[in-house]
Amino acid sequence: MFFKGVPASHGIAIGSAFLLKVEELRHAKRLLESSEQAELEVKRFQVAISSVRHDLENIADTMEDVVEGRQILEFLLLLLQDPTIKRDVESRILGGLVNAEYAVSTAIRGVMDKFEVMADPYIRERVADVRDVGRRVIEKLTGTEKDVLDKLQEPVVLVAKDLDPSETAGLKPGQILAFVTDMGGRTSHTTILARALGIPAVVGLQKITTEINPRDVLIVDGIHGHVIVNPTEDELRYYAGVKKKFQKAEKLLQKMNQEPAVTEDGVRIELAANIELPYEVELVNKLGADGIGLFRTEFLRLIQENGENEEDHFTIYDTVASRMKPKPVIIRTYDMGGDKFRTGLNSAPEANPFLGYRAVRIGLDRPQEFSIQLRAILRASVHGNIRLMFPMVTHVEQLRRLRDLLEKVKDELRADEIAFDNDMQVGIMVETPATVIALDLMLPYADFVSIGTNDLTQYSLAVDRGNPRVADLYDSFHPAVLRQIDTVVRLCHSQGKWVGVCGSMAGNPLAVPLLIGFGVDELSVAPSLIPDVKKMIGVVTTYAAREMAEKSLVTETGLGVRALVHSYVIGKYPEILLDENDWKTGG
Repeated sequence: MFFKGVPASHGIAIGSAFLLKVEELRHAKRLLESSEQAELEVKRFQVAISSVRHDLENIADTMEDVVEGRQILEFLLLLLQDPTIKRDVESRILGGLVNAEYAVSTAIRGVMDKFEVMADPYIRERVADVRDVGRRVIEKLTGTEKDVLDKLQEPVVLVAKDLDPSETAGLKPGQILAFVTDMGGRTSHTTILARALGIPAVVGLQKITTEINPRDVLIVDGIHGHVIVNPTEDELRYYAGVKKKFQKAEKLLQKMNQEPAVTEDGVRIELAANIELPYEVELVNKLGADGIGLFRTEFLRLIQENGENEEDHFTIYDTVASRMKPKPVIIRTYDMGGDKFRTGLNSAPEANPFLGYRAVRIGLDRPQEFSIQLRAILRASVHGNIRLMFPMVTHVEQLRRLRDLLEKVKDELRADEIAFDNDMQVGIMVETPATVIALDLMLPYADFVSIGTNDLTQYSLAVDRGNPRVADLYDSFHPAVLRQIDTVVRLCHSQGKWVGVCGSMAGNPLAVPLLIGFGVDELSVAPSLIPDVKKMIGVVTTYAAREMAEKSLVTETGLGVRALVHSYVIGKYPEILLDENDWKTGG
């Protein structure tokens, strides 16, 4: 049997299947007889919280060399101490006179329900983190903690509906050859941990747990997302060879971590990282990134107890800027949309939130709330190299109003004698055809531009990138998208403004030569993709990149563009690291 899923952690593994049963986050309701009993349940809950905290800290201590692991466990600890969740559980116990297990399961389920309906995959995949914390607390309360993985007698391929991040953190590479799951995506903490631990993984397989039996032999291809059940001798021999090729390529990439991103003819390319949370800074520095090209702030707004607390914002921005100094940190203001509202920002449901009340449209509609974030960013700007970026600007009038609001906030800080960087660069994201076409009118009000290729592709091709029925039409290599990127770069450079690309296209190895050829000044990618992109930069000359970029503008199809780039990099870039579907079929 053959299965195709999402390649979450690169590598090849062959071994016997071990099915891990994960219980649903549910617990029976038990009514209490008195408020005194409820108080005792609250104390049980508090003791369980302390015990889970102790366990997570112990796991973190065992991961000293795995930066990503320690950071993700620190995030779980933050969730565990979230005052909103704790108050919700305690009020359910005291107000409803119910047992602690039931209160925890219902409170956590409510948080998960809010995250699961969000369109942003990064935020949606934080559901696993919330569930992880809730399940551990319930296990403490019920005394049903599991240690089945500690009792394994031989290395196995772990098969599960899903894995919690803290479970993954406790996996030992010598004990777990690989894992495959029904659920999960590329940006979940579980897959980030798998990559950090060097454990191959394929996720998003939907129903593989119902098709595999214990002790079945599995081949897990974490490079292309393939899982083969009970393979033939020919398949075993083939994948043994693939595994050797991959290990050779990985050793090559690891040597480049702290080296700058330089083309084959010696031209330095600025390679930055995209982050969501402050703890990711350590990994960014470990991988030798030139800065943070995109600090998304929506998730902070979603998890903060009080999103209007200026000091909370300031502390976060100041921490990131200080740790990255003197490297640049581009902070994007909230890109909240109709799919990302929480209490306090809610509005009427929208038929198409991506075309609705989102990003700076909300900020300009609620200037008092928006000014809180602007004040915090400005205050932090004196402690590092901070740049400010506005998303989804489609009208010149919007940009003028945004600059006026920023100046008003500066005046208020001056009146309060609070320091800030008056010369802080202010840029915009180019995410719609309207912005591309009217960019010459906007550039007088912007110091730089960053192209968001995900939305630019979606809006240019009229394709909902989250809709599987039209997924094959979503293509960042489409001539319409490439021509807009070329237009933006040429116009910005003619006005002395620099251009970055922070969408997923910047992290696609086959797109990197084109972006270099168009003259993009900065590429900003997910931290885990930095080694792959750095290697691709190193095998391309600027002359060849310009030639490919020019040819791509007159190539009829995205598939043709991919083939063009592939014919150049073949033999120079490890073939094993390229998704064969990306250039053979168009992805």
